[in-house]
Amino acid sequence: MKPDKINQFYFHDVNTPPVQIDRREFLKNLGGGIIIVFSISQLSFITGCNPKNSDEKPDFNAYLRVKEDGRVDCFSGKIEMGQGINRSLAQVLADELDVSPDKVDMIMGDTDLCPYDAGTWGSLTTRFHDPLIRAAAAEAREVLKKLASEKLGVPVEQLKTEDGVVFVASDKDKKITYSELTKGQKIIQTVREKPVLKKPGEFKYTGKSYLRADSQQKVTGKALYAADIRLPGLLNAKIVRPPAHGSKLISVELSAAETIPGIQIKREDDFILVLHNSPEIAENAVQAIQCKWEKPASKPIMKPFLSIS
Repeated sequence: MKPDKINQFYFHDVNTPPVQIDRREFLKNLGGGIIIVFSISQLSFITGCNPKNSDEKPDFNAYLRVKEDGRVDCFSGKIEMGQGINRSLAQVLADELDVSPDKVDMIMGDTDLCPYDAGTWGSLTTRFHDPLIRAAAAEAREVLKKLASEKLGVPVEQLKTEDGVVFVASDKDKKITYSELTKGQKIIQTVREKPVLKKPGEFKYTGKSYLRADSQQKVTGKALYAADIRLPGLLNAKIVRPPAHGSKLISVELSAAETIPGIQIKREDDFILVLHNSPEIAENAVQAIQCKWEKPASKPIMKPFLSIS
């Protein structure tokens, strides 16, 4: 494929902002509970500054919701790629919100549910997403304490949280659960100020070893990988590859491949693509295509080296 085509197909929108949705409408359609939204672009909890447009809900790329059953959903555009963030992010959230990690459901990379996120790369998720989620969880914890203060008739300063319960520090029998506090509530807040985060010595879950959230699905074969997904009309693509970089296609014979039922062959200059609903049959078609290539002459590259005596 020519360079201009590569740019057209892959990088044409690199400077185009993602599609914007109506954030107010998006949040309005959420279910009940306590929703805390946060954005990597603002980092307001680090700077301690309010967003520029304090009267508007800011653009956000993740949010958490304490539901009416006491469970916590965390929606993030980040994706699990084997690094274990579907468990580690739940651990830091659980520590700040004072719930068990088993009550945290990480919903990641679902484009129907999760706000836009620029991507998952460069080992940045733990470094930058962890503190954001901690801040949002700390914000949710304070909202729950304020609700409990009204219900229990006790100042917020006298309340503590533990295992999904808000209780009076001097009388643990005087308490109320998160699920009781969230029932019938629809509270949406943004992390606007630097929250009071826990110190490492207060962590119960962060830094501890846990089974990954998807361990059972993977060892039992229930986990779905990209190759396992079959959608209506899905086609598998196989590419006819040249023998060397810079090779030029001299001639091609497609007749044998074209006799394979269901095969589609696309060609543009030296680029040949085979499509079929079976990846194995698509690969067989590629092998059936006879190509003659003109390979460039190999040129050895002499690199200087440093000799240390």
